[in-house]
Amino acid sequence: MASLHKKWLLLCLFSSMAQAEPAPLRIGVSDTDAAPIAVLSEDGNALTGGLARDLGALLADEMGMKPQFALLARRRVEPSIETGKVDIICNANPDWFANSARLNWSHEIYPLTERMLSLKGQPPLRQLDDLAGKRIGTIHGYHYPSLEYLWSGNRSERVTEARFDLLPKSLEKRLSDVAIVTELTYVWWARGHAQEAASFKIHPLVVSSQPTMCALSQRSPVKLDQLNRAIDRLHKSGRLKTLMSHYLWQE
Repeated sequence: MASLHKKWLLLCLFSSMAQAEPAPLRIGVSDTDAAPIAVLSEDGNALTGGLARDLGALLADEMGMKPQFALLARRRVEPSIETGKVDIICNANPDWFANSARLNWSHEIYPLTERMLSLKGQPPLRQLDDLAGKRIGTIHGYHYPSLEYLWSGNRSERVTEARFDLLPKSLEKRLSDVAIVTELTYVWWARGHAQEAASFKIHPLVVSSQPTMCALSQRSPVKLDQLNRAIDRLHKSGRLKTLMSHYLWQE
């Protein structure tokens, strides 16, 4: 009888421990998200840091859940969230997802802002027309709708580079006059290349600013209202602002 009682107590203890274990929040991160959104291991097979990881951990904590990260090939992002293999994918926008209508979308988390970069000494660029006559450095495959009128009217020249780190080099070599950079990417680069970055300036002109949010799988046990309440609390408490201050350029 004592043995049965002991087993019963152990069973109750293990059951209680299992109930206390936080539910997992399965967070997908695209392996093509540039640093500092996703910071990967040298072999590119593991997520080691970055905004996606920090934000995911913050959201999970706010909802009393345990973050679990899944690094996804870009072609697997849409199907993984739609089929429920992951609960959420942040650093997202409905315009970037072909299956956006089949997903739930959270409140805005932070803006993804593009600005103009140049060598120091150039007068401030404040409006798009200030770019007339300039050679503008861009990334191959990226679209810049607000500047198409300049290129189509031959009022400026588009200089295309394969990746971000070639944009500053193009400016240094005087192959371009200005370059379009995402704030997040530039700040990350500048912190790791302080001596080189001292030669450049960011201009007041905002080329584009798009809201980012989390895509939530309709098959996830996490409900949209639950996720939105967590995001709203993070905004209100200042925890999200504190996180973003480590990544965003401060004017």
